[in-house]
Amino acid sequence: MTSGRKKNYSPLIWGIFGAIGASVVFYLIQTLTMQSLTAPFYFLTYKWYFILPLIFGLAVQIGIFRAIHLKVKQGGGAVIASGGVSTIAMVACCIHNLVILLPILGLSGLAIFFSTYQNYVLGFSILFVIGGVIYLWRKYQKIHTCCQINT
Repeated sequence: MTSGRKKNYSPLIWGIFGAIGASVVFYLIQTLTMQSLTAPFYFLTYKWYFILPLIFGLAVQIGIFRAIHLKVKQGGGAVIASGGVSTIAMVACCIHNLVILLPILGLSGLAIFFSTYQNYVLGFSILFVIGGVIYLWRKYQKIHTCCQINT
């Protein structure tokens, strides 16, 4: 029989599922834009030093967010903002594969821009992820210290 109580999964579990989720989003975006099931794996081996920090950073943010949420039930804005930037970076880094469709949409210049500056876009995204981790960690420390004093 169930007790009707919600399960409180640990921040580590949330972080692991966040990494899996980010990996799935990365793979789906790459598969759709490259129109190949194996091309995302080749891209990952070629640009692993950009993709893995994005995935790992998002996982850490989700884990910290869960830890904050377990304490006070607030604080999701930074995860959403940084996660959105990471997702946009993943889309931007492979948008050049849609060059055939982009002139129809009037966006061919955008494809050329992202193709040319792909590394900069990904690097900038990593900075956003790091900023999100720092922000959430500081927020967690502040809440953790506050809650320890009050108990």
